[in-house]
Amino acid sequence: MAGHASELEIAKKNLTDAIGDNVKHYWANLKLWFKQKISKEEFDVEARRLLPQENVHFHNDFLLAILTRCQIIVSTP
Repeated sequence: MAGHASELEIAKKNLTDAIGDNVKHYWANLKLWFKQKISKEEFDVEARRLLPQENVHFHNDFLLAILTRCQIIVSTP
């Protein structure tokens, strides 16, 4: 399970580095999406606006790492 935690940490660091100064705006949008105040589509549009085109994959990698981590937590007895 520790390997997956580091995958999430790496994905978060890569995303944070790619976003740069706009990272607080990204986390605010993530929180709004988690609270269902914006749709996933709105969240993605904002993420793409904050990231250069060649770095959008960091957004996707981070979300996949979160989902993987959640799946591991749920399936662990």
